[in-house]
Amino acid sequence: MNKKIVTIIGLIILLFFSTKMNAQIPFEINKSGHIIIKAKINDVEGKFIFDTGAGLNVLFFNFSQKLKNQKTNNFFVGHSATGEQVNLDLYNAKSVKINNKDFDNQQYAIIDLEAGDIDGLISLQPFRKTAITIDYINNTILFDKSTKNEKSIDIQVGDYAGKAIDIFTYVQLNDSLIIQTLLDSGAGKNSYWFSSKFLEPLALNKADFKTVPITSDFNKQNIYYTGKLAKLNTVDKQLQLEELDVAFVEGLIYEGKTSIDWLGKVLTIDIAKKKIFISN
Repeated sequence: MNKKIVTIIGLIILLFFSTKMNAQIPFEINKSGHIIIKAKINDVEGKFIFDTGAGLNVLFFNFSQKLKNQKTNNFFVGHSATGEQVNLDLYNAKSVKINNKDFDNQQYAIIDLEAGDIDGLISLQPFRKTAITIDYINNTILFDKSTKNEKSIDIQVGDYAGKAIDIFTYVQLNDSLIIQTLLDSGAGKNSYWFSSKFLEPLALNKADFKTVPITSDFNKQNIYYTGKLAKLNTVDKQLQLEELDVAFVEGLIYEGKTSIDWLGKVLTIDIAKKKIFISN
């Protein structure tokens, strides 16, 4: 066969697989603003919340019964955002596949929760070496998209001995107080929680906020002071919100915890570079 023809065929095959691997993955956004994606765990397909604040991959009990689960001798002790301790056994995944892209050496935990047709949570664990782009305009996800010439914010990576991973960034409240906030796509849309410890340094009066006791999924009650915050911005002043609805939470284990959609309409989380790139 002619060398030139062989080369052209090779390029076509390479382009085909590259396009297939990096094809845009459609996702749904439910009423609360959660990103719902499809993934296969051990070759069984399910619907999962893409949750940058989950720390580790989680299967809900009913879905886990469809799999052959390989339990390890390892476990992870974590905490919910409001402080409840969670002790989770870890399981090795034979395979994790999202849009025909395989993610090796993945683990998951099993939690006895029900959330309608949702089968669990996909955390940032699979994306330690793969930049993931969330396109809220077209409701699609893309892997390893070019971020050349895009603006960005710095993130800090919370890596818990390889078993769990979270991302944070620094923000400023009311042009005065700089805090570090967890970036949590699992919080849904328009979610802004801050530690109640900051009411005093912000010179905010509890009496100006509505006091709401809320019981968590783990049966712990916390007090939420809900109301308006004048201003929230990234420390570099690139992004800013004004007059937003917030909650100051007693017992919050983070300085802050916010959704991620306020950062932009097209976001690329690059853990290796410790950046979130923003193209829109």
